[in-house]
Amino acid sequence: MAYSRPLLPYPLVDGTYVDTLPRITIKANPSVEELPNYLSNYAQLTTWESVCLEEVLQNNSPLPAKNIYLKSTVTRMQDPNLVFEKVRSRLAPQHYFVFSLITAENVKFSINSEFNTLIFTLYYPFYFLVKRVLPKLTGLRRICRLLTIIPDISKAEIMGRLIYKGFSVIDIREETRETTLIVKPNFASDPSQTRPIPSQGFILRMQRLGQYSKPIQVYKLRTMHPYAEYVQAYLHERNGLDRGGKFKNDFRVIKGGRVIRKYWLDEIPMLYNLLRGDLKLIGIRPISEHYFSLYPASAQVIRTRHKPGLLPPFYADLPQTFDEIVQSELTYLTAYEAAPFATDLRYFKRILMNIFFNKARSK
Repeated sequence: MAYSRPLLPYPLVDGTYVDTLPRITIKANPSVEELPNYLSNYAQLTTWESVCLEEVLQNNSPLPAKNIYLKSTVTRMQDPNLVFEKVRSRLAPQHYFVFSLITAENVKFSINSEFNTLIFTLYYPFYFLVKRVLPKLTGLRRICRLLTIIPDISKAEIMGRLIYKGFSVIDIREETRETTLIVKPNFASDPSQTRPIPSQGFILRMQRLGQYSKPIQVYKLRTMHPYAEYVQAYLHERNGLDRGGKFKNDFRVIKGGRVIRKYWLDEIPMLYNLLRGDLKLIGIRPISEHYFSLYPASAQVIRTRHKPGLLPPFYADLPQTFDEIVQSELTYLTAYEAAPFATDLRYFKRILMNIFFNKARSK
């Protein structure tokens, strides 16, 4: 099967051109016969009708009132967000949207299989720089477009884009050279209507809950793929939590991201939040709405009364499980309400002792 990379972007329905990156590659002329192996767990999917994706994008006529498999006869798809928005507007609640693409992980496997270890070790960092790093730099995006350098898209990013545009990921099947996604429209949730497009640069801007549940923008160095924050609920549902309250098998973390996290380098931009007053030096960690929803109701009530901090009590107590993390925060907050200055001073000393003498590291 051939995959092409056009010199010019495809025109959209209204005839205009969009150079938003990245684009994604979808499978040309997929066969409905390939679906039973992927969808054998969904007994309700007994009747399928194949619909051409281009027809969905080019007109507004009603789709069949049955489970459908959207296919395409082209090998490149324009800005995924625009396509997903159009597809979702045409689907009914019972419809499934199934498509295949070549992810960045598939590309890496293909390159690794074509070269020996030495050549791969020398070549892939260069490929990664050209296809994954340079197109993300604001000053180089125009040059990359002129050179038709189209970045690869990761599994985490394409899933995040789907969820951001109001889809629920039902299943994902990863083959060595391509990945198939099975999604349904989620008409109860469309984050793109209330949240701006996630930042894709090296400084990551994330929405977190501040004091009194007020949303705040927290800045960190990027250690995750773009749109990865929207995959958090899916990841928790499928994999659960690991030791230290992190998500198990978190595929959202980019290459080298774990090293950056281990030594807290990703949190350097949060000093800006500290100076701006969003955070205080010692305090509970600023967390997302989804992670907050995992807390017991009693802990949520106490937590919302307090401003988050740059250095959480986690590094003073070093809890191992989620329940221990919750208890660690409650112990700190209770002590803080009784004696704010003395509590923060005591925790600050313990945190420094654990970091510099007990070699405590982030995960």
